[in-house]
Amino acid sequence: MTDTLILLCAAAGTAGSVLAALWHCRNRTRLAHLASQQTSIAINHELKQLLGKIQQHRGMASGYLNGDASFKYKISALQAEIGRETEQIAKRLHALPAHRGGFEAIESHWRSLSPTVLHGTREQSFDNHCQLIAAVLDLMRDIAERSQLHRDSACPFGFVEIVWHLLPDTAEAIGQTRAIGTGIAAAGRSLSTERIKLGYLLTRIRNAAERLESGIARTPSAMAGAEFRHSFGEVRQRIDSLVGDIEQQLLASERPAIDPAGFFEHATQTLNGVFDLYDRAEAAANRELQTRLAGAARLGRQSLATLLLGVTTAAAGILPLAL
Repeated sequence: MTDTLILLCAAAGTAGSVLAALWHCRNRTRLAHLASQQTSIAINHELKQLLGKIQQHRGMASGYLNGDASFKYKISALQAEIGRETEQIAKRLHALPAHRGGFEAIESHWRSLSPTVLHGTREQSFDNHCQLIAAVLDLMRDIAERSQLHRDSACPFGFVEIVWHLLPDTAEAIGQTRAIGTGIAAAGRSLSTERIKLGYLLTRIRNAAERLESGIARTPSAMAGAEFRHSFGEVRQRIDSLVGDIEQQLLASERPAIDPAGFFEHATQTLNGVFDLYDRAEAAANRELQTRLAGAARLGRQSLATLLLGVTTAAAGILPLAL
């Protein structure tokens, strides 16, 4: 082999190695980003579960503070579940240190709320719960936004808006309605301020349902297929049924005669339907991420093989010159 050919081989190998190294680094960065997105979805799933439990706690506390003592022991058991949930999420957030401060504030709020919930006023309990839930919703949105789930079209921006904004907000409006309605049912009477709040919440629920319907209609079928759209149709019927019952049974009379446990269960089933939609949408996002992770891993292996080939070629050219 002539010196010129050796030099050309070494130069080609070196240039190839540099390009392969850049390609491999880019693939590793993308793989790490996708893995971080997957972690964000998993943590938001746990935050969604925590959200549901705190909403349930608010509703039970409202029933108890309005005179229904049957909720007392259910509250104790639920508080233990929430305690375990917060500990688990705190551990998981070591993978997302940017959000640990936000969750520590949520933990602190819960520790101050839970021991006093059965001894304060109805208004204090409702407001404190709403503030705590607002903090959980803000953290979920922040995690979804920072993870850039819409990047590379893994999840269209509109779909991200549906899953981590509209669905949780709809659930919270229903959760507030459940708490106020359960309290009215337990007390057997309603104040004008409570009826005003319920009226506002019903408007909020209707608007949220319309925005969901519009957003889902614009979402590609790969993310929200026929089954998802059918499930939304069923949930929309439940929401309409709950809204109708509230108007007829709670707002039509200052002294409604409605079983608090029965109303709580009806609202809970509606709320569970919204959370089921969240789970379905989250599963679709995870499937898309899994596909992209598999592709990124495959490219990572290819780029590593190309890098090794370049290094070998460069070494084959350089060694004869050194000898």
